[in-house]
Amino acid sequence: MAAGAALFNVGTLRAAPLAKRIAQGAKIRVALIGCGGRMQTIVEPLMAEEVVALADPDPQMIARIKAKMARVPGAGDLSKVRVFSDYRELYAKMGDEIDAVAIATPNHHHALAAVLAMRRGIHVFVEKPMASTVAEAQLMGRVARETGVVTQVGNFGHSTRAMRICVDAIKKGVIGEVRDVWCYDDRLNSMLERPPAAPPPKGMDWDAWCGPAPVCDYYAPNEDHDGLHPHDWHSWIGYGNGSIGNMGTHIMDAAFWALDLGKTGPESVEALDAQFACPGAWAWRDTIDFRFPARGDLPPVTLHWWDGVKDGIPYSRKYVGRTGVCHKREYQNLPPAIEETEREYGLAKAPFLNMGSLFVGTKGKIWFSHHSAIRFFPKTLGQEIKKSKKFTYKTTEHTLEFYAAIREGREANTGFGYSVPLAETLLLGNVAARAGKKKLLWDGKRITNDEAANAFLATTYRTGWELA
Repeated sequence: MAAGAALFNVGTLRAAPLAKRIAQGAKIRVALIGCGGRMQTIVEPLMAEEVVALADPDPQMIARIKAKMARVPGAGDLSKVRVFSDYRELYAKMGDEIDAVAIATPNHHHALAAVLAMRRGIHVFVEKPMASTVAEAQLMGRVARETGVVTQVGNFGHSTRAMRICVDAIKKGVIGEVRDVWCYDDRLNSMLERPPAAPPPKGMDWDAWCGPAPVCDYYAPNEDHDGLHPHDWHSWIGYGNGSIGNMGTHIMDAAFWALDLGKTGPESVEALDAQFACPGAWAWRDTIDFRFPARGDLPPVTLHWWDGVKDGIPYSRKYVGRTGVCHKREYQNLPPAIEETEREYGLAKAPFLNMGSLFVGTKGKIWFSHHSAIRFFPKTLGQEIKKSKKFTYKTTEHTLEFYAAIREGREANTGFGYSVPLAETLLLGNVAARAGKKKLLWDGKRITNDEAANAFLATTYRTGWELA
């Protein structure tokens, strides 16, 4: 890798004068970067256009996504799809033959893969969270503005009818003024202990997988965990972003949209609880408050985040599965507001799902999952929703929105203009968890009352993988 480092340094690239345009009647030529489980889940709607290249350092993932693609109706001749283990090589050899990329790598690759594309005028779809640090999210937003490319972040619930109804109801004041939103998650993207090192899968380019981050040991999946690759990178600082990074974009999305939280961003973030087990891994319980000032006519609001297991429940396989999900809801670190609302409205037989958001207003409450479930309290507030119409959740709508925005030369519905403030907020949650139990004051650029915490806003990169 090091031999070609100068060729690929993102700082040496010139910004594209114009984003790539699609000729009438032509297909959008798409490259898929990161072909693991998430990309395999969304590949079918991505194939609505022409997939011309795949990039992944693990040949097993390439084989699996090819098999998935072959089963898609109208897949055509896939033998012409070019394959790369390193997306830097993909850009160097095919940059002029690609109109758009979909990025579903581990988080530590998101920013570099996206910036390299944008500076070539290539449109970018990137999975959540869009970046691994606050500084990366801010850079990605600047480069998107400079190049004019279409961008989209993979918070698929944003394109669902259920979220639109939830957001519309809140904006219309159906539940009155909202000053508290309780967001919670059933994931524990953490590690009890560091697994033993193992050889990477045969043929895998482990150096390319590590990419901008330090080269680390490979941890094989076993009965205790799902392996650093292909999934448990979520649990490690420098590679993933813990539970809030895994699900925060989805769960906080409705609040950001409905309450215009991106207009100001939080003025403070405070970790009320953050429990760590294994050095280098993210916390196995987080309780974090994000306080937002008034936004025009909207009052100040606190966004509360809760994840992990509740106090008194040990982080062990007795209570948490190998993929980091609590075995039972009663083990979760649930906000008291969730349990209080269930008692108030007699929901013992129909409790809320294991993740979601509760909007508390002066006239009532709305509970929303993160894509397809919504409940009003009291129920009379939701009478305008016909019970005969069921909400559905598909990845198709959000993907096609990205493609439509490219063809129409407009912003996609969760483009970087919308998504950077959301990403900054949840990534500030990571900063707060690492900084300790204290309130951090945020001015939009830096933490003003704890200089040491500012070190967590950015990261450093390996030679040949620099981001500038």
